[in-house]
Amino acid sequence: MLRSFRQSLAFRVAAIYTVAFAAGAAALFGALYWTLAHSLEARDRAAVELRAESYALAYERGGALGLRVTLASDTSPEVRSLYVRLLGPDGTTVFATVPADWVSPEVEHRLVPDGWGGWNTQEIHSVRIPRDAARDLAVASRVLSDGRLIQVARSTDSRAVLLAPLRRDFSAVGLVALLVSLTAAMLLAWRATRPLRQAAATARRIIDEDDFSARIPNPEGSGELAVFARQLNTLLDKNAAHVRVLRETLDNLAHDMRTPLTRLRGTAELALQDGGNPADARSALASCVDESDHVLHLLEVLLDVSAAEAGVLTLRREKMDLAALATRAADLYREVAEQKAIRLTVNSTGPAQMDGDPVRVGQALSNLVDNALKYTPDGGAVTLATAVEPGAVTITVTDTGPGVPLAERDAVWRRLYRGDASRSQRGLGLGLTLVRAVAEAHGGAASVGDAPGGGAQFRMSFPATL
Repeated sequence: MLRSFRQSLAFRVAAIYTVAFAAGAAALFGALYWTLAHSLEARDRAAVELRAESYALAYERGGALGLRVTLASDTSPEVRSLYVRLLGPDGTTVFATVPADWVSPEVEHRLVPDGWGGWNTQEIHSVRIPRDAARDLAVASRVLSDGRLIQVARSTDSRAVLLAPLRRDFSAVGLVALLVSLTAAMLLAWRATRPLRQAAATARRIIDEDDFSARIPNPEGSGELAVFARQLNTLLDKNAAHVRVLRETLDNLAHDMRTPLTRLRGTAELALQDGGNPADARSALASCVDESDHVLHLLEVLLDVSAAEAGVLTLRREKMDLAALATRAADLYREVAEQKAIRLTVNSTGPAQMDGDPVRVGQALSNLVDNALKYTPDGGAVTLATAVEPGAVTITVTDTGPGVPLAERDAVWRRLYRGDASRSQRGLGLGLTLVRAVAEAHGGAASVGDAPGGGAQFRMSFPATL
């Protein structure tokens, strides 16, 4: 459990975020700490440099005596805390002023010769520079015009000691902030990656339980993962629809092929009977050939539809006139229309040029005309009309038959689908499927609606030739 948690995307994202936050906070504090320490040091050094410049000017104006007067006249605590020393060219000390806290309170008494053969007691006061771990020393020097050197020094608080509380406080606050950021990052990352976990659970449910209806629940929001979840649900819906259509296709194919195969077997058995009439046997074999052609045609149309839907249907494109193609289709079915006393007309306002395969488009158009004549009652009318629209050419086949119910208008384009009204009609159930497949293979579309005077109106549109 712990290992899977450590390997989860949410934990890794939270860890990366926390490391980045810690590195950024440490870099920010380091820059702030260095800036503050540098500013304090620069301030102390600037103050000492200013004093050294001032005392050098006093010396240049009045010599050593003028310097002493300047130091004696200023009794401010700031000046009293300065160590000022005047050195000769040989490095000997001419005079020096020492801050009170630099002088050791301990006095050493020593006996020194008095020059007359006796001894005198002399007090020796030691001067120390108070520089240790808690104190720093800021020193500034100026070379004078006569070769002497003036030095000004001040004892200041150590920057490291002064800023130590800041370091401790930052360490404590940084640790708390790190824990808070890790917790917040875990919560945010866990919530952000929830669509991925739901997608994995959905996939596992589909694989383990064969539940193709499983979907990712409630993929809300506009983030990338929410969009991904919705797109995955759409993909699963399309796959489920394809599986459903495949099952329906197989069921319809088994139903529609059972009859011709049964007739084919029965006719073949009749032809094989001993002692039969040769003329009857020949007629039976001719029926077998017809039924075989019917089955082969069904399979060929299925292959064409599959190729068109997969985008690999071979098209021999050329410039063609859709209006001329409509006229040829009407002439082809003229005799069939006359047998049912159906008025078959073509309405065209002029050439409708397009770039396409005339054989495939003619096959689709023939299916529409055949379908219209099949369902139009005797004495009705079927009209083919072409039109040129902005960027497209269209052809419509209108009949005066019963029309297509609204509930079946999407289903009629499916493979082997045959509505209740068409079960009594002989056919493959692939004509309209091939129509839409050919139209879409040319970059167009096919649709069905109500005819203005009643009946059905099928429409194909194709991109126009530029």
